[in-house]
Amino acid sequence: MRRRVELASAAGPIGPASAFRHRSSAINTALRRSVRAGIAVTAGAVLLAAGVTACGTVKQLTAGEKLSGAFEKLGDAKSVGFQLSVDATADQIVAFGKAVDDPIEQKDADALSDLTLNVSMSADKPLKDTEAFKSGNALGAVNDYDLKGVALAYSLGAKKSGKTFADIRLVGDRMYLKVDARGIAQLMGEDTKGVDEFAGSLPAEAGAFKDAVDGKWVSMDLKKAKELGEQQKKSADTGNGPALGAVPSFDPAELERFGKSVKDAVSKNVSVEEKGKSGDADVIQVSAPARPLVEGLVKAFEKLATGATGASGISAFPPVPSDDFSKVPDRKLAADVLIKGGKAQAVTFDLMQLADKPDPVAHLPLRLGFAVDAPTVAAPVGAAELDLGKLQEIAMKMATADDTSAAGADGPVAPLTEAQYAELAAAGVDREKAANLNAAGLSFQEIKDFAAVVKG
Repeated sequence: MRRRVELASAAGPIGPASAFRHRSSAINTALRRSVRAGIAVTAGAVLLAAGVTACGTVKQLTAGEKLSGAFEKLGDAKSVGFQLSVDATADQIVAFGKAVDDPIEQKDADALSDLTLNVSMSADKPLKDTEAFKSGNALGAVNDYDLKGVALAYSLGAKKSGKTFADIRLVGDRMYLKVDARGIAQLMGEDTKGVDEFAGSLPAEAGAFKDAVDGKWVSMDLKKAKELGEQQKKSADTGNGPALGAVPSFDPAELERFGKSVKDAVSKNVSVEEKGKSGDADVIQVSAPARPLVEGLVKAFEKLATGATGASGISAFPPVPSDDFSKVPDRKLAADVLIKGGKAQAVTFDLMQLADKPDPVAHLPLRLGFAVDAPTVAAPVGAAELDLGKLQEIAMKMATADDTSAAGADGPVAPLTEAQYAELAAAGVDREKAANLNAAGLSFQEIKDFAAVVKG
């Protein structure tokens, strides 16, 4: 039974990437939490550095002027690239784990030190002049499948070998995907035999999905994907509330007040200071007392969220518990911005700053690099069409086509109740599909898990 569920899950729209996500637990929880927080702080430093200087909260300071000009030049370019990586050796990562009393295995440190996440965007005119950037929705627009003239690319690769494990591109109304499932398995210390067995189990009609597992380019029509998603939302709407994924609405006046609140929180807490040079790059440090800044930003968001409603007219965002603020470090955090030739070159943030008791010797810097005039994001040639509707049918077949002996070994499962049918409908699984999966031997929880993976 478990094998059926695993195969069906891996056959979801994100295929091998989903399998990779479920198999990536080797890197311990504390490190992942620190990395996520570090990414947020690093990204925040970029936004704060650009936003503070642009809105005049830094009053004609030399450091502020340099910072403002450095980030403005990113928008002047027709293409920009970002590279996110841990700027440390495997041994330094292991030392960081020991220092925070959360050991990191050498093999995990080896993998993490070699990985880099690359993001590129390009347009036929300066990025700052595109609709996406003018609306402040260059990345958020991806969810609406409307990139407004900006092409995007994401890739996960290795620094040493230059190997690419995953490559996703969004050009026009199409998404292109290429995944090295076997390479990812090796990266996680897993045997590639499982990938081979899965590829061999795919039916002939799998077509493009089989190509995806084999590391070839596949493509997807995002407009059709959006239509399919809307159909699922309609089928999920039981009349007891808004359809799943309903987009909240905001009062324009509230948005304006939100912007002012953010500027106020930033101007009161963020400072900018020149820190000399690193090689041939100028270093400007952006710092802020973490807790007051976070409290100010969260309160600004809560005011906005109070006026944000979903389809039911109910507030779309729950309030943030005040106790959560005590978990934010009550000290100043800093990120260094490197500027070369008047252009932002990188932002670095030491994750050790987030430790309960920072170690003065061990460090784990996270680096976000910038590259203007990066290669134009283009659609790959020869990508096979990926039909999501057919893909879901194949996933259903794979969930029900396992040998009967496996079902016998697990024993019969309890039939679904009316309440469970209703809950599955809310998750996007209609009654007929739920009944078929249940008859094939899948329990209520297994059907829920299957639906979650298929939705991606």
